[in-house]
Order: sequence, then C-alpha cells, then structure tokens
Amino acid sequence: MKKMIKPVLVAVLAAGTILHTPINTFAKSSSDVQNEIDDLQKKQQENNNKQSELEGEIDDAKSDQSDNLAEQDNLMAKLDDLNNSIDKNENALNDKEDEITKTNEKIDEISGDIVDTEKDIDKREDKLSERLVSIQQNGGDVQYLQVLMGSKNFSDMVNRVNLVNTIMDSDKELLNGFFAAKQKLEDQKQQREDEKKNLEDQKTKLEDIKTDLKSQASEQEDLKQQLEDEYERLGDQILSAEEQKELAANQAEALRMAQEDAESQKADLAAQEKAAAEAKAAAQAAKDAAAKEESASKKSSSSESSSSKKSSSSSSSSSSSSAKSAQAGIFSWPAQGRLSSGFGVRNDPFGSGSTGNHYGQDIANATGTPIHAAADGYVSRSGTMSGYGNVIIVTHSINGRTYETLYGHLSKREVSVGEKVSRGQEIAKMGNTGASTGSHLHFEIHEGKWNGAKSNAVDPMKYF
Repeated sequence: MKKMIKPVLVAVLAAGTILHTPINTFAKSSSDVQNEIDDLQKKQQENNNKQSELEGEIDDAKSDQSDNLAEQDNLMAKLDDLNNSIDKNENALNDKEDEITKTNEKIDEISGDIVDTEKDIDKREDKLSERLVSIQQNGGDVQYLQVLMGSKNFSDMVNRVNLVNTIMDSDKELLNGFFAAKQKLEDQKQQREDEKKNLEDQKTKLEDIKTDLKSQASEQEDLKQQLEDEYERLGDQILSAEEQKELAANQAEALRMAQEDAESQKADLAAQEKAAAEAKAAAQAAKDAAAKEESASKKSSSSESSSSKKSSSSSSSSSSSSAKSAQAGIFSWPAQGRLSSGFGVRNDPFGSGSTGNHYGQDIANATGTPIHAAADGYVSRSGTMSGYGNVIIVTHSINGRTYETLYGHLSKREVSVGEKVSRGQEIAKMGNTGASTGSHLHFEIHEGKWNGAKSNAVDPMKYF
C-alpha cells in the first residue's frame, strides 16, 4: 500500500499545478473570449455597413459633381453668348459715336455755310434797300431814269427799258436764290440735328442694353462662382468620405486580425480548460484512492496536500495582484510632457475669440519626444489628416470592447497600417504638424471606432 502513496501524491500535485496554471495565466475563459469574438464580428458588420454608406455618399457626391459640371457648361455657354452680345453692343456704340461725330462735323459745316449765306443775303438786302431809298427820295430810280433819258431814239429807249427790267429781274432772282439757299441750308441743318438726336437716342438705348447685359453677365459670373464653390465643396466631401472609407477598411482589417488573435486564444483556452478538467478528474480519482490508504498514508498525504494548498494560495495571490494591476489603467501614458489642454470646451487657440470642443488631451514637449502606443492593438491609419497633420490611429480590443486611440501633430510616424503594436511600444515622434500652435501630442480615446464627428470621444484622463 505504501508504494501507491507516492504516485497518488504526484498525481494530486500535478493536477493542482495544471488547475492553477491556466486560471492564473489567463484571466478570461473560452466563453469570455467567444463573447469578444461575437462583439468583434458585430463591429465588423457595422464597419461593412459604414463602408457601404460611405460608398453611397461618394457616388451621390460624384453624381452631384457631374450635374454641377453640366450646369457650369450651360452657364459658360450663356456667358459666351452674353459676352458676344456685349462685344457687338460695344461695336454698335462705337459706330454710333462715329456717326454722331460725323453728323456734328456736318452740322458745323452747314452752320458755317448758313452764316456765309446770311452775310451775302445781308449785303444784297443792303444794296436793294439803298436802291429803294434812292427811288423813294428821288421819285424813282435816278440811275435807271438817266439810262432811259439818254436813249438816242425810241428804239434805243425800248432796248434800254428791256435792259433795266432784265437787271431788276436779275437782282430779284439773285435775292430770291439767296433766300432759297439759306432755307435749304436751314433745312439741312435741321435734318442733321434730327439725325444727331436720333443717333443719340440710339446710343442711349445701346448704353441701356450694355448696362443690362453687363448686369446679366455679373449675375452669371456670381452663379458660376457659386457652382465652382459647390464643386469644390463636393470634392472635399468626396475626399473626406474616401479618407473615412479607407480608414474603415483599415479598421476592418484591424478587427479581423484582432478576431484571429481571439480565435487563437479561444483555442488555447479551450485546450487548457480541457487539460485542467482531465487533470481535475485524475486528481479526484487519485484523492479517492488515497482516502482508502492506511492512516499513516493519509497523514503523509495530508501533509503534502497542505504544501500544495500553500503553493496554490501563493499562486492565487499572485494572480489577484496581477489582475489588480491590470485594472489600474486600461491605457498607459502615450508620452512624457506637460498637460497643456484638456478634454472639453475651450477658447480657440488661434485667437479668433470663439469657443469649440476639444476632443482629446494635449501633452506638450519638445519636437522629437517619443510617442508610445497606449495599449496593444493594430494600426488602422498612418498618414496625414486635415487638422491633425501627421496622425496615427490604433484599434484595440480590450475586455470585449473596441477602442481606438489617435495620436496627432506628429513629426514622424514609425508604424504602418496593419502593423501590430504593443503597449508602450514607440510608434512616433512628437511634432507640430497640422493645425497646431506648438510642439505637442494631441491624444484621443474613442469608445468604439473613430469617426469624423468624434461622437464617441471620451476624456482620456479617466483611463489613466
């Protein structure tokens, strides 16, 4: 019987060792890990839905951009027509200006002719008046009378009478001719004045048309600018959606890798739980056999069991201490430095006077200060992002929950998308890139996946 004591005790001690080892080494059971896997699968589905939603947004924005370009093309055609009309109107205005100038020159010329004609008429009128005065004072025209009285005979007198009449008729016709010429010039002058007024009226209408066309062109230019601004906004929207789509794809990959780790861990835990159960059964069987031994063997077995319990108690105490340490902080400090700006509402650091939400914790230090991963995870983004400058996002699966940490304004990135990182591992250098007022780390924690609205950002200080 004594020969059986040692094998039985060895079996009991071995069972105790196996039972304690997986429990203390792994804080989770295979069912706990399965819950994590289920959660990761749920997150994967949400991620897939988000990618589909982003693809829809991108397609809609691109369609809007296409419509916008068509509107811009139509608008450009209208602008071309308006500019052609403005050019034609300008040419017509220039032609009217030339016509008005020529008409003014003709009016000036006719006015000069009228003045000259009026002077000739005045001279003729003066001579006629002198003759009439002479006739009135002398009872007739002395000169004409002398001409008649100087005739040699009747026939000569008749000839002289005809000559005098001819001279008088000639004077009368000449005078009438001057009057007619003056009237004609006056009529021509009035005609030119009417033409000038008509041209000026046409010019006024053309200037009104020009003003209206320019007003239309200005409105079209404003509309064109609005369309261009809208096109640029749509481009930014597409870029933002594509960046988020890329990030979602990287997040999906990080979740996939985390799920693979969890599956592997689940398999290991299941194997160890099975081994522990078998060892426990073997230990129970050995214990039952040992109970049948004689009292001396029971006493020895009791002593050995007491030693095993002390070992188990020591191991359990170590496990409790380890668990307690793990709960001290889910995340570790990502960098050394001064806490310069906390989470929540703050004044604009660029001095605009406005306030806004600050979604992380700023840690200030010199450029090049090492930045460390705050927990184990996978890099889901490593690049540049509007406002953040150089940025890294790490996806974590901790206690069945998904978290993401963001590290912004970096001077250097030392990890790539898809890379697995460990808690405390150096991943970057502190810097002053993006919208930053000095060298510092902008650190964010998100309970779930990071999104552009930062709707699940939380105060990092509660996790340290």
